[in-house]
Amino acid sequence: MKHPKAFCTIITNSYFSWALALYESLAEFDRDIILYVAIVDHAIEDHSSKTIGKNVNILTLNDFSGVQFAEEIIHQYKDNLNVLRWALKPVLISKCLEFSEKVIFTDADIYFFNAYQFLFDYLDTSHILLTPHWRPLTPGENPAEFNATFKHGIFNAGFIGANAQGKKALEYWAENCYIFCGDNPEVGLYHDQVYLNLIPVYFEKVMIVRHLGCNIASWNIDFCRRTKDADNDKVKINGTFPVVFIHFTNVTIDKILKGEDHLLRPHLEKFDSSLVKNGFKSIISRRLEYFDRLAKEQNESLLDKQIKKLKQIYYKIRY
Repeated sequence: MKHPKAFCTIITNSYFSWALALYESLAEFDRDIILYVAIVDHAIEDHSSKTIGKNVNILTLNDFSGVQFAEEIIHQYKDNLNVLRWALKPVLISKCLEFSEKVIFTDADIYFFNAYQFLFDYLDTSHILLTPHWRPLTPGENPAEFNATFKHGIFNAGFIGANAQGKKALEYWAENCYIFCGDNPEVGLYHDQVYLNLIPVYFEKVMIVRHLGCNIASWNIDFCRRTKDADNDKVKINGTFPVVFIHFTNVTIDKILKGEDHLLRPHLEKFDSSLVKNGFKSIISRRLEYFDRLAKEQNESLLDKQIKKLKQIYYKIRY
């Protein structure tokens, strides 16, 4: 008998702490939720002690046997685990649909802050769920982010939901990822992501999630304005939508730490605390150390930089 719903994510061994943090955020709102974690390394570490008492199920590359385009994708990208992760997303969702009626994929750098059952409810009447980046609508607001819509795609591949009727769309996505999963701006391709642009056109019952509290990140800081609710001091988007989940990419984290997205600082601290609890070094500390290092390098004199460069050349020649 299939489970009614599940989440899934795909990682390398070194990011298992991130998957546990994701699960922790999900379990806060539904203790029965299941998270499937696919690990793409060819040698899998034993993570079983970390999943005791948790509904976390680990999948390996061997578990994808029989899923359409799985073998081709694994063979094509076996030497580049990042690309393999991206290309295998539709395969992972298809695999999880063998166990669950409804499946939502999220990247492991996503963290939930409010109830999400409504997303699964959408799949009662829709086959596929997509979230737009919600980048600026005109270049006058933020030219770089506006242009990124046409380079990186309308929808974010860090979140996609599906039920069994969405398998054809997933197969289309998987086939194209097998053919090409790279960055080729000349023809408008960007890894696994731009292919999502066509799904609402060529497939039926594709729902665009218009809840602006979903997939909050650096790219939608202009369109999805962060505001403080005067009554309860909670952050809302455009004064209306509660923050459901945030996509903590490096750029998102940096903007928060630099004060450009300061209202999300408590959310980042909660995410960071969960990562540390699950065995990962504080990303806040890591990014702040990086900022300090950059500042020191920028303050170096031209002579110091030239001496450092000459030393690097010397050691390369000598050793």
